[in-house]
Amino acid sequence: MNDNVEIGRSDVVWSYISKFLGMASGVLVLPFILNKLSPEEIGLNYLMLTIGSMVYLLDFGFSPQFGRNITYAFSGAKELVKEGFSQKQISDTPNFRLVSVVISTAKMVYKRMSILVLFLMLVFGTYYIYYVTLGFTRVSNALLIWVIYSFSVYFNVYFNYYSSLLTGRGLIKENSISTILSKVTYISLTLVLIYLNLGLLSIVVANFISPFVQRFYSYKKFYDNELKKNLPREIEKEEIQQTFDVIWYNTRKLGLTFIGAYVINKMNMFIVGLYLPLAVTASYGLMVQLGTTMVTVASVFFVSYLPKFSNYQVTKEYSKLKAVLSATMIVFWVISILGTVFLFFFGDMLISLMGSKTLLPSKWVCLLYLTFSTLELNQSNFATIIVTSNRVPIVKPTLLSGIAILIGTILCLQFSSLGILGVVLVQAFVQLCYNDWKWPMQVLKDLDCSVVGFLKSGVQYIKNRK
Repeated sequence: MNDNVEIGRSDVVWSYISKFLGMASGVLVLPFILNKLSPEEIGLNYLMLTIGSMVYLLDFGFSPQFGRNITYAFSGAKELVKEGFSQKQISDTPNFRLVSVVISTAKMVYKRMSILVLFLMLVFGTYYIYYVTLGFTRVSNALLIWVIYSFSVYFNVYFNYYSSLLTGRGLIKENSISTILSKVTYISLTLVLIYLNLGLLSIVVANFISPFVQRFYSYKKFYDNELKKNLPREIEKEEIQQTFDVIWYNTRKLGLTFIGAYVINKMNMFIVGLYLPLAVTASYGLMVQLGTTMVTVASVFFVSYLPKFSNYQVTKEYSKLKAVLSATMIVFWVISILGTVFLFFFGDMLISLMGSKTLLPSKWVCLLYLTFSTLELNQSNFATIIVTSNRVPIVKPTLLSGIAILIGTILCLQFSSLGILGVVLVQAFVQLCYNDWKWPMQVLKDLDCSVVGFLKSGVQYIKNRK
C-alpha cells in the first residue's frame, strides 16, 4: 500500500491558522480600512480585487492540476495519463523523475502566464479603472495605486506554483506556514501604512511585498536535502512538452469550469460597479467578503485533505475516501450554519463596532446571500472530488450557469429597481436549478452510498479520531 502523502492533525491545525490569517488579511484589517478609507476607496478596493481575481482565470486550472500530478508522482505513479489513471502498477517510492518533469513544466507555464497577466492588467484593466473613477479623479493616487496593484498580481501569479508543489507533496503544514508569514507581513505593513495616512495605497504596497516572503519560505521547505539529492537535474524539452500535453487535456476543461465559476461568484462585482454607485458597490463587496470568509473557513478541513483524496483515488481506497470526505463535509456544514446564524443576528453590530462608513445590505439580503454561498461551496467541494479522479464532467453545466447568471444580472440591474437583492436572487435561482444538487448526488452515486450512509460514515470517522 502506497501512502507517501500523509495528512496529520498538525497539518489541519496549521491549515486553520493559515486560513484564519488569510481571512485576517481582509477581516482583521477591515475595521481599520472601514474606519480610515472613504466609501469610494473601499469600492475601488473591491473592484481591484475583482479584476485581480479575473486575471487569475488565466491560471485556467493549472494550479490544482499540477498539485494533483505532483501527488500522483510522489504516490509512485509510473506515468501520467490524460484521463483516469495509468494501468501500470504504482511504486512504493516516489517517482522523482516524474516529479522533476512536472516541476519544470509548472515553471514554464507560470513564467509565461504572469507576463500575459501583467500586460492585460496594465492595458485593459487601466481603462476600466479610468472609467469607474471618472478619469482617476474619484480616488487620490488612483493610477499609481492601480499600477502597483498590477505588479503585485504579477508576482503573486508568478510564484503561485509553489503552493501546488507543497500541497501536492503533502506538505500542508509548510504551505500553511508560508501563507501565514505572507499574511502577517501584509497585515503589519497595511496597518503601519494606513496610520501614516497613505489611504488605499497602503493596501497595494503591502500586497506587493508579501508574496516574496511566501516564495522564499516555500522554496526552502519544498527543496529539502532529500529532494535535491534525488531530483534529476537534466530534463528534456520533449518530456516537458509531453507532460504539458497530458496536463493540458484536463486543464482546459477545468479552466472553462473556472471561468464559469468566476462568472457565478465574482463577475457580479464587476457588473455592479458599472451600474451602481461606488458606495453601493462597497456595501455589496462587504457582504461578499464576509460571506466568502465564512464558507472559506468552513472548508479548511476539506481543503487540507485534498492531497489525501487524490491519493485515495490513485490507490482505489474508496471506503476511506467516503469516510474522510463525509467527515470534512460535516465540519463544513456545521461551521457554515453557525456562521450564517451569527452574521444574521450580529453582522450589523459587528460592522457598527468597527466604526465603518460602509454599511451592509439588509439582514434578509445578507441571509439569502449567505445561504446561497454555503450551497455554492458545498456543490463545489463535491465537484472537486470528481476532479480528483482525473475526470472533469462539470464544464458545460458550470459555463451555462455562468452565462445565465451574467445575462440575468445585467437584465435585473438594467430593467428593475431590485439592486443588490436582484443580483443575489439571480445567482441563487440559477444554481438551484442544477449544480447545487447535481454534483453532491453524483459523488454519492460514484461512492455507491445513500445520504444516510454517507453521514454515518463521517460520524464514525470523527468518533474514531477522538
